[in-house]
Amino acid sequence: MNELFIETEKLIKKSNKILCIAHKKPDGDTLGALVAMTLKLKEFGKEVTKACVDEICDRFNFLSETEQMVNQFDYLSYDLIFVFDAGASYMTKFDQIYPDLFSGKVPVINIDHHASNDNFGRVNIVDVQSASTTVILFKMFKYLGYGITPDMATALLTGIYNDTGSLMHQNTTQEIYEICSELVGYGAKVSLVAKKLFRTTSVKKLKVWGKVLENLTLNEQGVTISVVTKQDLDELDATSDDLSGIVDFMNSVPGSKFTVLLNEDEKGNVKGSFRTRNEDLDLAKLAEDYFGGGGHKKASGFTMPGRLHREIRWRVIPENENKMIEEKSDNANVPEKMLAESLELPSKKN
Repeated sequence: MNELFIETEKLIKKSNKILCIAHKKPDGDTLGALVAMTLKLKEFGKEVTKACVDEICDRFNFLSETEQMVNQFDYLSYDLIFVFDAGASYMTKFDQIYPDLFSGKVPVINIDHHASNDNFGRVNIVDVQSASTTVILFKMFKYLGYGITPDMATALLTGIYNDTGSLMHQNTTQEIYEICSELVGYGAKVSLVAKKLFRTTSVKKLKVWGKVLENLTLNEQGVTISVVTKQDLDELDATSDDLSGIVDFMNSVPGSKFTVLLNEDEKGNVKGSFRTRNEDLDLAKLAEDYFGGGGHKKASGFTMPGRLHREIRWRVIPENENKMIEEKSDNANVPEKMLAESLELPSKKN
């Protein structure tokens, strides 16, 4: 990792105009890393552009540098590109707009902690043992002797709080507490971060969560499941963004092996979010192998074009019926059949 940090520093020194990219549907980790690095690059006198294909949620407006984000750019006009917390190149969604973005014409530094990362950069600083991407960035700043301002510390802490569930997930190790302590020492606004990420909820969002809990079931295989349709969201004048955080709350059901939240979004997609506290399950592999998604071992998900259709139970109907992901027998269903008591996956479908 230290060699990669040094290589990154060399590229920064040679560059004047730098592009920093957050992944689609940005969360606290991708934004925290982007903000911290942007502040440091500006401190070095670099010209920095911040980019994200989606708008930034209001809950992150306490972070500096989240304004003036762009969703269009000429990537060839930059000397260097940073991508933060993207578990694969497609997670930026800019690869669809600019097919040659990761061709190597402009050096890309890929900083991430997902096992699904496809190492799309010239420099790939990927540490799957890190609780968040901001942890990696913190270690880089420390190793290279970079000072950390209060705004940088707040941004780095935001990523940690986001990806550890406010220091409640099992990836909250002694090292994480030590890093958080150091960041507070640098001036991180811990109370503000905790309030904005986990203690601020609108009435509309609470009503959406109520619909999720109303639809909640625990099946015989020990899978906790809930479903929210586009119609449900429309009736509550809500969006799929209002579902943020509820799947972690669902994961607290006693006796549950893992948790699944299925929802339709505004773009004609079905999104699946998986969570578990079980050490024996690998939800990242499940999401990647069967749904084309990815993530972490205990927290993963997928998005596919389609809709949710209810028969006796909920299942995913992909837009292309030839790619139906379901068992053909009458008693099979998705995702309830997945990782059942035997922990054996159904045969993959072509």
